Amino acid sequence: MWRRGERLYALLVVLVVLLEALALGGLVVAFSGRIFNLLGSPVAYRALFQALVLTGLALTSLSAYILLYHAYTASKERLDRKAYEDWLARFTEALFNEEPPPPPPWPRPALEALLNLREMLKGEFSERIADWLRQVYPHWIRLLKSRWASRPARLEALDALAQARLPETLEAILPYLSHRDPVLRLGAARAGARVARGEGLGRLAAALLEAGLPRGALLEVLLLLEERATPVVEAFLSRGGREEVWAALEAIGRLKLVALAERVLPFLDHPDPELKAAAMRALYRMRYPPKGYEGLLLAALKDQQEFLRAHAARLMALLGNELAQRALWKALSDPSFYVRRAAAEGLLLMNRGFLARAAEGHPDPFGRAMAQQVLREAA
Repeated sequence: MWRRGERLYALLVVLVVLLEALALGGLVVAFSGRIFNLLGSPVAYRALFQALVLTGLALTSLSAYILLYHAYTASKERLDRKAYEDWLARFTEALFNEEPPPPPPWPRPALEALLNLREMLKGEFSERIADWLRQVYPHWIRLLKSRWASRPARLEALDALAQARLPETLEAILPYLSHRDPVLRLGAARAGARVARGEGLGRLAAALLEAGLPRGALLEVLLLLEERATPVVEAFLSRGGREEVWAALEAIGRLKLVALAERVLPFLDHPDPELKAAAMRALYRMRYPPKGYEGLLLAALKDQQEFLRAHAARLMALLGNELAQRALWKALSDPSFYVRRAAAEGLLLMNRGFLARAAEGHPDPFGRAMAQQVLREAA
């Protein structure tokens, strides 16, 4: 990615390297000819002098550019900051006095101020700012559609549309979810999550299923959707692959989408341990007891995968019955520290007195010590 002024700097560095290569090449030829008595001493001295002059000019030019670049950017940042504050004050005054804003076109600091206001304010004020942004958003659409726009310019346009949150801009964002550049695909996914509303959520879900994004990026998109995530999560669960299903299960738990809890339960019997663990985490975060699936949890408590046993122990505590107590009592003897910890915390959640009994008389010394430690921390 490039910042303004860095392209010129890169070109200058390339020219300096080429000049140095030319000077060193001339020196090699001149002194080689002198060594083999093919050239006289004046020629070699002249080549040395020329190389020194070229080196001095190149280093002087490079140093001057660096100093001027830093001086210019520092001054430009101060001016932009002052302009941003002025435009922010003007927009805020127009907003609270219910007056029209200054007429566009607006400079970059003004757009930044307007987008930040859109992010900060809610309700009626936010909708008025959205109406103002509708006067200028075609500029960002043109950047996305331009064949010659650079990657930074496209990312900046996607970020601006994400902040603006105008539903009508979704159609310009969705094509980037199939772009060959993964950075632009991720930027489009984030922007789409901020923008999509209503029927647009279905189009966004379809595009995300074809985007080939990693699970972490998919989860970020679902979390950005917040209360609008349900239709996209359902699409991931129904038509998605391993990555999409994992992201959907994680999002259900983190967003507390209790209405989808029944869709999570069948994954407790999934052959993929990662998806099974994600389902357990989702149910535990929602505090949704998996009644009718006790046998699967008991089997998971004996699984070879340590993380599955730990998740099963935490989830078992939500059942709150005698079967769960006996299973967690037995889990205190597990060789894994994390499983013993989950079992002790589960017993504390269900029945503090039962955990106290384990702290006094559990047959496994490590399980007894873990029960004592959890009791001390809870005191």
